[in-house]
Amino acid sequence: MNYLIGIDGGGTKTVGLLTTIDGEKIANILDGPSNYHVVGVEITHQVLKYIIESLTSQIETTNNNIVICIGMAGLGRDDDRKVINEICDNMEITTQRILTHDAHIALVGGIGKPEGIIVISGTGSIVYGIDSHANEFRAGGWGYLIGDEGSGYDIAIKGLQAIAKATDNRKPSTILTELFLTELNLNDPKQLIRWVHAADRDEIAQLSKIVFEGMKNGDSTAIGIIETATDELVCAIESVIKQASFQDTINIVLNGGNLIHQPLFSENLKNKIYDKMGNISVLFPKNDPVYGAILLAKSYFYKNTYAN
Repeated sequence: MNYLIGIDGGGTKTVGLLTTIDGEKIANILDGPSNYHVVGVEITHQVLKYIIESLTSQIETTNNNIVICIGMAGLGRDDDRKVINEICDNMEITTQRILTHDAHIALVGGIGKPEGIIVISGTGSIVYGIDSHANEFRAGGWGYLIGDEGSGYDIAIKGLQAIAKATDNRKPSTILTELFLTELNLNDPKQLIRWVHAADRDEIAQLSKIVFEGMKNGDSTAIGIIETATDELVCAIESVIKQASFQDTINIVLNGGNLIHQPLFSENLKNKIYDKMGNISVLFPKNDPVYGAILLAKSYFYKNTYAN
């Protein structure tokens, strides 16, 4: 019997899935974060070891009857792959393995095949695509200090900047001032300075929900921030499409907390995509990213087993 393991390693949780080669689910497991940039190499080692050992303990494995695919932020870069490879080597994992980035497994899981485009707007943002010739392209994903336009962090920071300008009478007043202060239990906008310096990126990004609330209340400042975020994502999609070569209808899957949980945001983006681009199909994910890791492991198994 041949088996597949898919792992979706993130900054808040890690998901593992074990299936047969035909995709029949045997077991799944959930553990804490495994992004070593967030938790460090030692914790990443512990989490991956727990996930892999918990899954492989349920089957009889050999070096040749199982493929493991690990998807994790940053694994599109050589330096990061080296770190995770070393962790796997230290665990004496000798089975076949694939290391790739989180957008890759999310795309394959979301569409069900390794062709199309994924738009992610969560804490960060990225647009990533694989064309009909298996070429990979991306736009965005530069990180919150350089880019990540259209992300939760970007939206929240623009909301905070709007409050600062409104407080100074440099811009019109906005309901965001009241909403942010209420959410953070503060009394004065100037208290935001201390709060921002004490908060981490994820805590700031969570405040994007307040900007969406302002948009729903008809606040012109909040509406403008969300419109700008939408336009940035559309621009990134156009960039990927211009670089790529698709033979058929382009599937574009929307993912990330902002696009999944903010229907006005995703609907606005969807409408702008259809208005500006042809031969497009916009959808929400068919499967979780960890299933994309399973599909990639399966493809790798057959490619290497039956290669001439």
